[in-house]
Amino acid sequence: MANEPVNVAQITLAHGAKWPFDAPDTWWQDDGENPPPPTDWAHAAARGVLSDLNDRRGIKQGFLGLDEDIRAEIVSSLAAIIRVAAEQQGIASE
Repeated sequence: MANEPVNVAQITLAHGAKWPFDAPDTWWQDDGENPPPPTDWAHAAARGVLSDLNDRRGIKQGFLGLDEDIRAEIVSSLAAIIRVAAEQQGIASE
């Protein structure tokens, strides 16, 4: 049971990579293959966070129907917050 949060985190990171929240509408309307890669580790983390939120009742409905540019802005903002938090904790970002 102690590893459960880690396992959930790994699953949501993988889900965020497979179905990236900030992928363009053309990708979502296509076959869903070859998702756009994240720009870095924080971008991947932001996608994972959004994957987790999109799986929560009452929250996911707020994300439905958002324009492509708004989705990209949300992911970009989250990634920036994650990078700053890592820097403040002295975690090297690559």
